[in-house]
Amino acid sequence: MNRTEFTHAKAELSFLDRASKKAGLSDLTRLSLQSRMSKIADSLRDPGQGAYAPAKAIVTYRGAPVRGVHGILAEFGAVATTKFSDAVAAVAASIGGVLNDFGRIPNRSQNQILITGTAMGSFGFEFEEAPPLDAQLPLEGTTAVSQAFELVAELLEASTKGDEELSEPASRLGTRELKLISEYLDKLVAYEAFCSLKTRDHAFSFSSVDQVRLSKSRLSIENIVEQEVEFSGEFLGAFPADRRFEFKATDGTILHGRISAEIENPAVINAHLNKPATIKTSARTVGKGRPRYALIAVSW
Repeated sequence: MNRTEFTHAKAELSFLDRASKKAGLSDLTRLSLQSRMSKIADSLRDPGQGAYAPAKAIVTYRGAPVRGVHGILAEFGAVATTKFSDAVAAVAASIGGVLNDFGRIPNRSQNQILITGTAMGSFGFEFEEAPPLDAQLPLEGTTAVSQAFELVAELLEASTKGDEELSEPASRLGTRELKLISEYLDKLVAYEAFCSLKTRDHAFSFSSVDQVRLSKSRLSIENIVEQEVEFSGEFLGAFPADRRFEFKATDGTILHGRISAEIENPAVINAHLNKPATIKTSARTVGKGRPRYALIAVSW
């Protein structure tokens, strides 16, 4: 069962439920409808059938815009939700391919999130991945939106720690994604608010507005330096599924890093192991942390 089939099954279940409650149905017709409803419901519940479990995230806020558990300023809620949605969409798009620094975010319709409820504790919102209507992806596995939720949470938590901790998640994001996440934090600071974020694998909370302000500064262009660096040497290995590489430079330095989306077929690297090669990398350094490398071009 794929996503579209799941959506159609839910729609059919809803239709049959309404039909079974109409007056004047014969016992045979009613039993037939109930039998069909039971069969569909079982297929949706059975994990062995790959029942769709959309990615979820809960964001709650504290600070000036929040009125206890009663409510939140509508203006702040709208702005914060828009910025959070933009950041998630950009990260999801980058996971699926190359995201340009400008222009429309690609595949935006495929990476939408829904507000499915309000979250208590302080006050906030429950978000859920919206399955695209035209998608034919299998229900099992990790979607781009699910990965984006986790990566945003990981990055925000790391931004409150040291440069080394921040370097790893920051190395997996492009300049545009980092900028959008920084803009989200900027809106929190502007409204004197701070947030908590809970996903499937992460549960993180800012402790104050000052901590949000510090995280925003650590995600700024001034604190994250990126430059292209070339190395000569030889590949020791590549892991196409994880898009990771290992390279030994001529001076003996061993480099580990990501294989960027610019390299369409990373598996070809393994056909050139221990042979002379020149690589072009994007080296990103956060504060005083060690540079993280992403392979963007190679010549043999």
